[in-house]
Amino acid sequence: MDGQAGLEEVLSWFRAAGGSVGDTDEVPVEVSYQSCLFYAGACEDFGAIVEVTGLLHLGKESGEREEALISELEDELSENCPPGIEIESSFSVGTDLWSVLRLSETDFAPETFGPKMRSFVDYSLRTIDTVQNRLHPLEVVQPSANSDVLAKFHELVGVEELLARAEELLALAKLDALRSKEGLKTSTYSPHLVFTGNPGTGKTTVARLIGALYKQIGILPSGHLIEARRSDLIGQYVGQTTPKTEAVIRTALGGVLFIDEAYTLAEGKDRNFNYGEECIATLLQEMENKRGQFAVIVAGYPDEMTRFLDSNPGLRSRFDQTWHFRDYTNQELVTIIENYVSKNDYLLEEGCQEKLMTVFSSIKRDRNFGNARLARQIFHSMKRRQAVRVTRAGLNSRNDLMKILPEDIEPLEATPPKPPIGFRRG
Repeated sequence: MDGQAGLEEVLSWFRAAGGSVGDTDEVPVEVSYQSCLFYAGACEDFGAIVEVTGLLHLGKESGEREEALISELEDELSENCPPGIEIESSFSVGTDLWSVLRLSETDFAPETFGPKMRSFVDYSLRTIDTVQNRLHPLEVVQPSANSDVLAKFHELVGVEELLARAEELLALAKLDALRSKEGLKTSTYSPHLVFTGNPGTGKTTVARLIGALYKQIGILPSGHLIEARRSDLIGQYVGQTTPKTEAVIRTALGGVLFIDEAYTLAEGKDRNFNYGEECIATLLQEMENKRGQFAVIVAGYPDEMTRFLDSNPGLRSRFDQTWHFRDYTNQELVTIIENYVSKNDYLLEEGCQEKLMTVFSSIKRDRNFGNARLARQIFHSMKRRQAVRVTRAGLNSRNDLMKILPEDIEPLEATPPKPPIGFRRG
């Protein structure tokens, strides 16, 4: 059964439950698993949720994240779903489901729906939030035991300008220590930073080093890094965003809170805009109340980050430094692969560097260019092709196991445009 047929069967169950199907051209996977929630609420046999969500696994457009979310949702519902909730006869898939999904994007509350729906709507929103947090827990990265942070900067490729910034911070801290001993006034500077750049340019790696540097020069006691996503900060319903944001900040105290794609907190009015404003306001308030107790690094595409900083008058005053991460040159990408090769006990044979330069030169560069992520992808492809070549030929000498030949390097196929997530009707 394909995704379309699966969706039609889900909708037929809604009709049988007394609901009506509104007109809509596309029902995304988010609506589909929300549909499963409501179907589960309309049945006494909650084992049926596995059957319903099983159909969604067959949708061609479902990505790995959606597959994982649906799987987790099955387990959560099977164990905890409250029985006895009945869908009202006026329930409409095409209208009410969209409204439910947007409870987290507007000031609506579960009370928007009739009494028979309220407890289940509230439960479903809490369930989705629980599942998402389980799939994407906060990652805590402790600073390296190596106290020479600048040495770590020197190991990175193509970050000369950023290295100069880090050296400035270190020099300023050392000078302040000397001035303090002489009773002179010391500098006051904000530890909060804006990182701009395309994907794969090293923003997360440098954020970790900044945490270690802040610890080394005495700005922060721990220097650990908390990597937070939008879903870690913004709630699913009214009253949840502020406590979620405050909880994440508590885990970052003594270290650095790193928010990648921070501009999503302030994007369009149709996408959680009110909750995003609440999150930003809470973040700014905590940065003021807990001044000196943690640092915030926000990151994202250059243009989007400009709009993010303009979205609230208090943002630019808190973030007075912007570090830009440029795209890597083709030669730098080859150097990154050479580093991967060396660290993983491989050897590049003659002609490999030239082949790699040809591969990188053939790839279109735009805002989605993968940079170091692309280099890593090509390196893994090289390893796979080398493994096939060596095993087929029955080679087993140490040198053969290490050598990578030009023929192990293949040009990347053009990536087709990513289809919209969901099932199309009609």
